[in-house]
Amino acid sequence: MSKIKKGILAVFDHVTECMLPIIPLLLAGGILKIIVMILTALHILSGSTEVIISALATTLFYFLPVYVAYSTAKHFDTDPLLALASVCVMLLPDFAALMESGERVTFAGIPVVAATYAYNVIPIILLIYCMSHIVKWLKKLIRESLQPYFLAVCAIAATSLLGILVIEPIVSLLSGMLANGLELMQMKAPALAWAGFAALTTILVSTGMHWIFITLAITQIGMTGVDYGIMVGFLISNISLAGCDLAVFVKSKAAEKKAMSIGAMITEFVSGVAEPSIFGVCFKEKTPLIGNILGCMIAGVVQGILTVHCYTFAFPSIPTILMFYSVEEPNNLLKAIVVAVVAFAASFIITALVYRDVENV
Repeated sequence: MSKIKKGILAVFDHVTECMLPIIPLLLAGGILKIIVMILTALHILSGSTEVIISALATTLFYFLPVYVAYSTAKHFDTDPLLALASVCVMLLPDFAALMESGERVTFAGIPVVAATYAYNVIPIILLIYCMSHIVKWLKKLIRESLQPYFLAVCAIAATSLLGILVIEPIVSLLSGMLANGLELMQMKAPALAWAGFAALTTILVSTGMHWIFITLAITQIGMTGVDYGIMVGFLISNISLAGCDLAVFVKSKAAEKKAMSIGAMITEFVSGVAEPSIFGVCFKEKTPLIGNILGCMIAGVVQGILTVHCYTFAFPSIPTILMFYSVEEPNNLLKAIVVAVVAFAASFIITALVYRDVENV
């Protein structure tokens, strides 16, 4: 059992390490999309200028598999150029058009499951991990003198076909099941579903498991233009943690704790980074974690009732709150603000009630 647990934790660690170098690009894309939203709403952007700036933002998400392939290759110590070549095959316009044609596609008689490869993350990480082993095996199989001629072509062909025929269909099926499960929960018991998810977000972030859900949200936003609640869950978590931090700041008499809590709160409000609060306040002080979980559950119930959607990716924070704005759903931003206020107020009140300043008991 301990081996299985270690294996699962290792998987999440690998996903985290592969995604960390890409965070600045994702933030840049999210910020650009928000700028386009603001300037378009103010009628400052129009015509080809709007199209070009929108293209700058979209590119950072559409070609996400390329960036993931590079960072994953570096992480698993294999050739980044081979990784890029293997993944770019799947983004080739002719291949993408074939996948989207609706026609029956086969390769040497083998059925090919139609899939959209843009915006993908998890399949690419898994594919390049497999490629790292394929390259090691090919280096043993092919004589060193012949490797300049045959290594690259064999590695690219094997990796690309593995992704197209096996990995992408399997991961797409599993991702689709997870997405459908979340959507079904939203339809059948939304308050219960999002209360549970929001309550777990702090634990997910602390273990690195949140990347699985974030990558699913990125894929959903890229393919359909909307995420139905995952990013709202992380908005709830971040704002809830800020409420816990403020309660610790108010209740504690220790200068060090006050400095840590107020610094963590500002970090969450400005950047959406939750780790300082999770590890420096909640896990360290213990009782604020109760306020966080219960506050998230209350806000999750409100999310289930109001049904807030997310339209672009960014780390949820005050400056990026426009990630929940849409011309087609103008009230969505107000709903997101209401959910955030509930998360902050509930977590602040509960933490203030249960918090005990250990050094002053």
